[in-house]
Amino acid sequence: MLPFAWTVALKYLKTAPVLLILACSLRGPILAQEGASSAAAARTRYLAESGLIPTSREVAVEEFINYHRHQIGRPKAGEAVSLDVRWGNNAVSEDDPAILQLGFSTALVNDRQQLGPLNLALVIDKSGSMAESDKMSRVKASLVALVSQLRDTDVLSISLFDSYADVLLLACTLSDRGRVLELIRQIEPGGSTNLHAGLMLGYHEALKNYRKDGTNRVILLTDGIANQGVTEPDQIAANSQAFNERGIDLSTIGVGLDLNQDLLRQLAKSGRGLFHFVADVQDLNKVFIKELQSLLSLVATDPRVEVFYPSEMRLAQVYGYEPELHEDSVALKLDNMNQGLTQVVLFRFKAAPHRIAKSSLPVKVRFTYFDRVQNRQVVQTKESFLAMKDGRSGDVLKDNEVRKNYTIALLAQAIREMAVAWEMRHYSEAESLLTNAIARTRQSYPHMEDEDIARTLSIAEKYQKSIRREIRADR
Repeated sequence: MLPFAWTVALKYLKTAPVLLILACSLRGPILAQEGASSAAAARTRYLAESGLIPTSREVAVEEFINYHRHQIGRPKAGEAVSLDVRWGNNAVSEDDPAILQLGFSTALVNDRQQLGPLNLALVIDKSGSMAESDKMSRVKASLVALVSQLRDTDVLSISLFDSYADVLLLACTLSDRGRVLELIRQIEPGGSTNLHAGLMLGYHEALKNYRKDGTNRVILLTDGIANQGVTEPDQIAANSQAFNERGIDLSTIGVGLDLNQDLLRQLAKSGRGLFHFVADVQDLNKVFIKELQSLLSLVATDPRVEVFYPSEMRLAQVYGYEPELHEDSVALKLDNMNQGLTQVVLFRFKAAPHRIAKSSLPVKVRFTYFDRVQNRQVVQTKESFLAMKDGRSGDVLKDNEVRKNYTIALLAQAIREMAVAWEMRHYSEAESLLTNAIARTRQSYPHMEDEDIARTLSIAEKYQKSIRREIRADR
């Protein structure tokens, strides 16, 4: 049986392409991650399927690791965020890599009636390029699915932009849901991309019904680069931030090939929201249905984690993120956390040469964030010990979750390093990086039973084929 939201979408959008896409997407459960930005993983998959090599800046390793849902316990009563600390192996030798995984999770609300008041402003790009590849039909189906999940008491507005910007639906409650769905059905693409004008309209609609005790959020969906009206990214970002400072949050969703990803990511980060890229209906389903509550419900702001380790250990790698490195510690500023989140951060440590004198090494983790519900700063600390032993134990990680995430991290890191090599015109090196990572993954998982590893492996293999094709063409 189709989910209710998709059933409604099909009722109001009876187009063959949408029917075909939705049918293909609903063959099995979607186990995508909830509550974390997913743009890098989704867009890189889209480029791989198009035979295009990404720029290194487009490959955010942490978004590959966190695209799927992690097996992490949810917070206890009274907690906004739960912290999980574990090693891939409890004991390692001096020659083994020690993999530390920090996990974070927020509560998952099963009944949307438990969510606070919602004031939502949708800002939709309807420029001419949205007609390509049936993007507009897919977007309209997703909007219908989203509206079908909102409550009658929720406030919604819809603003559209092409060369100009107009309000399709003034901010109102959803007492006449049929009228809203009919308005969505009538959206047709055409014109240029006046992103700034549309975004400002959306913010003004959100301000009309601002609720201090609720969620006030704009969702911007676009497939292009601003080319009409205010087009300077810094000016768009500054004007957007002015509304963020007044309490209006922003999430951004990109579709298609031509995007100013840096701007969309910057807008979402400043707006305490998520940045998504929609490559196909799997991503549409993930963003608008599976993780609707996490898209809309912010629970923890300004999260920061610090890891303190002894001088006998050396930090070799942080997979993704932008770490602050100190002599015996590393700190990360994480994105704001929404409901339904599970997120991990992976660190690789090595024994510092000639400095191992203890049989057990302590690592201390300090996690701080602001709890939006309880309106207070929270500090969590945990300590974990890594045992040292004689003799190399091998590369197999005993903790299956850490092993899985580490495998995805290595594949994603290889994709990023491939992109760097490609930009430097080191084509053979780019191929070699992928070939080695693919071989290592297949050796570790010969039967490839895990869907999440298989998805990342497929991206790497598609890039490998594209690079080999380019190398052959140059000979």
